[in-house]
Order: sequence, then C-alpha cells, then structure tokens
Amino acid sequence: RFRESDLEKGGGGDAVVETVRQITEAVIWGEQNDTHFFDFFCEKSILSDFVRVLGLAKAPKKVKLQLLQTLSMLVLNIRCQTSVYYILSNNHINRLIRTDLDFDDEEILAYYITFMKSLAMRLDRETIKFFFLQHPEPTFPLYIEATKFFDNRDQMVRTTVRTITLQVYRIDDQPMQRFVLRHASEKYFSQLAFHLRDLWFRLDAAASGAHTDRDLQTVQREHELQQDLLIYLSDVFELKSEQLNEVLADRLLNCAMLPLLLTGLMEVQSGAPRPAHSRVLAAPVALFLLRQVFDTFRDPCLLVPLVSALLCPTIPAALAYVLPQPGDLPRADSKVGFHEESGSDHLPNWLREHFLACLTASGDDAVLLLAAAVAQACLQCSGGGPAPPRPSS
Repeated sequence: RFRESDLEKGGGGDAVVETVRQITEAVIWGEQNDTHFFDFFCEKSILSDFVRVLGLAKAPKKVKLQLLQTLSMLVLNIRCQTSVYYILSNNHINRLIRTDLDFDDEEILAYYITFMKSLAMRLDRETIKFFFLQHPEPTFPLYIEATKFFDNRDQMVRTTVRTITLQVYRIDDQPMQRFVLRHASEKYFSQLAFHLRDLWFRLDAAASGAHTDRDLQTVQREHELQQDLLIYLSDVFELKSEQLNEVLADRLLNCAMLPLLLTGLMEVQSGAPRPAHSRVLAAPVALFLLRQVFDTFRDPCLLVPLVSALLCPTIPAALAYVLPQPGDLPRADSKVGFHEESGSDHLPNWLREHFLACLTASGDDAVLLLAAAVAQACLQCSGGGPAPPRPSS
C-alpha cells in the first residue's frame, strides 16, 4: 500500500512511478502467462490503491500521469473476461472517472481522456452494468464526464469525446438508453447545437474580414471545425436511434439552423447593410452552410423542415412559428405575414420569397450560384435526383 510519505520522498515521486510501472508490466504479463501475478494484484487491492493515490492532492503530476497510463494499459491489454470484470467491478473505475484532477493541465487531460476512451472500447451489453449505475439513482459517470469536454480546444480531446458518445449510443440497453436520452434532451444536444451556432458565427466573422493568405487560412480552419462537428452529428443520426434523432433534429433546427441560416437569407431582399458585429450571417455564408447541411445529413426529420421553409408556399403552423420573424431584419416587400390564416393548420411561408430572391440576385454571382446549389439539394432531398456523396471525415 502506497503511503503519502512515499510521495514526498526525494525525486518527487520517481520511486512510486517506477514501482507502478513494474507492477503494470508484471500484471499484464502475468494475466497472459501466469495467473498468480494477477491474483496477487487482486488480493492486495492494488487497483483500489491506485485510485486512492490518484485522488491525493499531494500526489506529484508524474505519479498521476503514470497511474492514468497504467490504468489505460490494464483496460486495453487484459484479455481474460474474469480479469476484465475484476478491473471494472467494485466501482473503482467510476470513482476514478469522477476524481477531481487538474484538467487545466493539458497533459493530465490528455492522459485522462485516453483512459476514458480505453474504457469506452470495453463497452458492450455485458459490461455496461459496470458503468451505468441504477442505484441509488441512475448515473453514468463515463458518459457524463466525457461530454463535459465536448467543446475542448484540443482536437484530440474533442474527437475522443465523440468516439465515446457514439460507442455509448450503440449499446442496446434500455435503462441506459433512457438515461442517455434524458441527458441528451436536457443538456448535451442543446450544448452541441449552440456550439455549432458559435462555430458558424466564427466562420462568418473570419470570412467577412478575409483579405490576406493568412486570413484565408483562418477561414479554412474555422470551416474545418464546423465541418468536423457536422460529420459527428451525422454519425449520430446514422445510428438510426429514432428517439435520439428526433431530439437531436429538434435541437439543431431550433437552436441553430432555423434561426441562424434562414435569417441570413433575409438580408438579400431587405437591402439593408449588415451592421458591424452583426448576429446575422452574411447571405453567402448562410447559403454555403445550408448546402453543406444538405450534403452531410440524410435524416428526414432534420431536412424536411428546411426544405419546407425554403420552397413550400405554405408550411405547418408549428414550423412557421419557429422560423425567423419578419422583425428579425428590416422587412422585405412581403404581402404575407406569419399570423394570417391563424385558424389553418398551415400558414403562408413568407420566408420562401427571400430564398427565391437569392435565385434572382442581380450583381451578386456568389449568392446566385450558392442559392442554386441549395435549391438543387432541396430537390434531391425531395426525390428529384440522386443524393450527393456524403463528405468524409
């Protein structure tokens, strides 16, 4: 058993790091060649001791990194099912996941998130019971803690979080799925939608001020960030979980796509100059992103409302009331309002004329060409032609 005094000896924990490393090598070798090593590891509750030391405030950084690396190696390399079940049992792993570490330290975060990924690779219908706890109340530390890093600035961290969540969504376990659906509905999917919205604003800001090669590199970087997120969201839809897809489509439409992309189209006919630091996308950017949405996604619950909002003369009242209102920008010369025919299940779609104005935009070839590309995508989505290939990640 490690003592706190061991951590304070000369070398800043070097002796503990070496001891942990040797234990790791012995346990992995022994589990595959001589079970006495693993039996000793279990008998002495060494795993519990690892978790305890990791949570000590006095533990040097090098010790914590070694422990995280050791635990990742154990999870990835243990082969015997009985040994795997021991590693995952007694709630040691969940206690470790919830250990308060210094996540402002990029190295600690990298080791921690790699450990989380190694756990996710062990998820299946049999092992889910070790991660999803139903008593005293339902909780899922692996999923909950991972999603906290969804917008981390480190690409490796973001990618790992997405891998973990996709792995979770694939598991066929009804109680766990109900928990994840509630968490996604109340928190995670809204966070993703607002993050996508922020990325679109950043892309728009970068594009509006692009004059040099360096500016164009910034535009490309911002574009790749939002494209990566779109592809991840598409991967969620491709899992074909009907309830998850309905919630995700609702959050994306209401928090990002309808209020942001479609409001950008209203600029064309309004003729009003866009104020500095505007919270409205430039029309070319909005059209470009709309086309990318159609190229990336296939799920009807996401695409049909967009097609209706762009092309249909009348739309369901439920959709009409969440579309950008005429007051969001100076009003075009439209004779149709949102709240006319209030007794009908359908309302006139005044936004359609703004999109059609993009198709007849004089003096702005970029808007015209991008609008034509969006119109083509809408027709393909409606069955008027083959769907374009999905972007690769």
